[in-house]
Amino acid sequence: MGKQPLTNEQLAELRALNALPDKEIDTSDIPEIEGDRWRLARKGKLHRPGK
Repeated sequence: MGKQPLTNEQLAELRALNALPDKEIDTSDIPEIEGDRWRLARKGKLHRPGK
């Protein structure tokens, strides 16, 4: 499956999101990772290199 270019609508949505100040982004549905939970983090575990 090839990569599809973004539509004009998708680009406009990304630009609008990029223009939002950080304090206006609602992250209340994303739990904070605190304390020793970071020790479980693994960099690149979900990355699959391209063919």
